[in-house]
Amino acid sequence: MGGSETEESETNSLKKLYEEFGGSTSMHGINRVLTTTSTWKRCVWSVLFLFGVAFAVYQFVITMEDFYSYPVTTVVTLKQETTAIFPGVTFCNLNKKRKSMIDPELLAAISLLEETEEAAGDAILNGLMYNDSMVNGDKAGHQISNMLMKCIFNRRECFSDNFTKIETASYGTCYTFEITDPELQWATRPGPQTGLLLEINIEHYEYLPTTSKAGVLVIVHPVDETPFPEDGGILAHPGVITSIGVKQELTQRLPSPYSNCISADVQSSSLRSLFANKRYMQNACMKSCFQLAVHEKCKCCNVDLPCDYYKILNVDRTTSESNHSLPICSTPAELLCESQVENLFLKSELDCDELCPPVCDRTTFDTVVSAGLWPSDLSSDSVETITNSSVVGNMTFTDYISFERFIRSNFLKIDVFLDTLEFKEFTTQAKYDWNLLLGTVSGLLGLWLGFSLLTAMEIVEVLIDTVVFCTRRRKKK
Repeated sequence: MGGSETEESETNSLKKLYEEFGGSTSMHGINRVLTTTSTWKRCVWSVLFLFGVAFAVYQFVITMEDFYSYPVTTVVTLKQETTAIFPGVTFCNLNKKRKSMIDPELLAAISLLEETEEAAGDAILNGLMYNDSMVNGDKAGHQISNMLMKCIFNRRECFSDNFTKIETASYGTCYTFEITDPELQWATRPGPQTGLLLEINIEHYEYLPTTSKAGVLVIVHPVDETPFPEDGGILAHPGVITSIGVKQELTQRLPSPYSNCISADVQSSSLRSLFANKRYMQNACMKSCFQLAVHEKCKCCNVDLPCDYYKILNVDRTTSESNHSLPICSTPAELLCESQVENLFLKSELDCDELCPPVCDRTTFDTVVSAGLWPSDLSSDSVETITNSSVVGNMTFTDYISFERFIRSNFLKIDVFLDTLEFKEFTTQAKYDWNLLLGTVSGLLGLWLGFSLLTAMEIVEVLIDTVVFCTRRRKKK
């Protein structure tokens, strides 16, 4: 009998401990479960308390899953600077090769393509011209010394030596304006007066019969990036002044684990680039990935992309005996294979998206384009450079109309300038930090259970009391 009374007394003491906790705790519902004397009320409050626990656990799990998915938010900020770097400007003549530099036999073959559909004609023309000795190499392209009639940058005269030649598969020879003086790279105020002004002779009289449009393609890009005219640009027509206002935009992404972006300072991608880039570019990497896939599967190259034997086969140029070249896809079987690879590329089935992640920090330029008739008056001083040039001097015109037609079909003017020193900054920020995570978890626990840090201390206290009580009980036995 004595032992039973002792056990009953200890049980009552433990029950009393929990009842005291239930009556004094700040957590909602549990006090009603432990202190109410009505059985049905206790059942109701127990169900409500369990519902609260279930919803709290459910939302806690959702919150932690969201936290470990590393979500981000994008913040757009408009900033004002006192100086801004002037962008790189590249232009390409829409005519790939000069008529006078092409062998008559090849020119006759090209003339047969005049009635061909433009896309098919371009493909055939590229195939004919690729690595063909009759085209006189890159000298067949339009030369900057012949095209550039006038160049003014930031109120200073510039010359053909200030342009760097780049070879592209789609447009042939293009030219990038290069600012050699570091002080001139930074513009202190916006507007056309501190921009780049070009007067260009497109040499329309040298156009091939397959060239359907006349003018130049202008690409505005960061100075340390390779331009890709085949991806688009601004079309400047002859007889027109094309005014291009530039606004800078800066994108900053968070690195891993928030995204798969990499630094552009080095060639961080595991895929070797076929382009001579100063920095890593996702676009160049994607094009290289596609060309490498075409060569691997079809044993030939896409005509619009670099086909460097040494880079594609990863061969050391210094140890090679002589120059080598790879074939261009030209036969029906090769073109079909190339088309199949392109479909895989467009469906993201070549793993190029994984091999070529985006850049964490990148500068782009938004442009506002306007145009007007130029020159408005052929007798004005604005066309003195043109009318006094050797090109016009060597021509014979029967009347003023033929002279005007020649000027308006061969010459154009381009004005590139910073539209404003303001720029947009797109910054990704982590959706959660530890303060926000703690606040979110505390909020849902407080909503469903009235739970707080002090409540947790109350639970810790009753657990310690329970352990102490059980320890003393064991020692007594």
